Amino acid sequence: MRAYWGLYWLVRVVFSLYFRIRVYGLENVPMEGSAIVIANHRSGFDPPMAGSLMPRPVHFMTKVELFSYPVLPWIFKYVQAYPVRRGRPDRQAIRHSLEILQKGEVILMFPEGHRTETGDLQEARSGVVYLAQKTHCQLVPIGISGRYGFRRTIRYVIGKPFDIPADMPKKEAQTLVMEKIRSLVQEGEALDRRNSF
Repeated sequence: MRAYWGLYWLVRVVFSLYFRIRVYGLENVPMEGSAIVIANHRSGFDPPMAGSLMPRPVHFMTKVELFSYPVLPWIFKYVQAYPVRRGRPDRQAIRHSLEILQKGEVILMFPEGHRTETGDLQEARSGVVYLAQKTHCQLVPIGISGRYGFRRTIRYVIGKPFDIPADMPKKEAQTLVMEKIRSLVQEGEALDRRNSF
């Protein structure tokens, strides 16, 4: 865990020097109990940045392809990242996710499954809904807005935790997930416009 916090602070310091990071609603992150942190996915910077904003350790569900890159598997070992095969149900990743949540810990997920090319939000995949309904854990939504770039402002708006009822139809729950994120993205964009004058 010492290595986790060391990398955590390294990311926070380096990113804060390069980008202008603005965070709102950090008090909405529950400090106890299982939770799934969910966010829209705009850039490869999203996972390390979102993880470094959390006041408690998180586990990262990470696409399996990244585990074949040099150095990354070593880093993933210390930041609690584990692989998931996208495009089809990955039983091993699901089992590991359930174990994490049943221990009262936190997973960071991007419900869209991959980065958006246009910036528009996509439909949530069913995995996050399955985990939330199976474990009855809370979801903590984050809306990411702005653009990553040298001294550019990127905003993370963290919303209040919410639950997905066990009897809610899957499609309805997937829509709810993205509506929660969309409202926070719009809140961040409104802040961008307000501060541009």
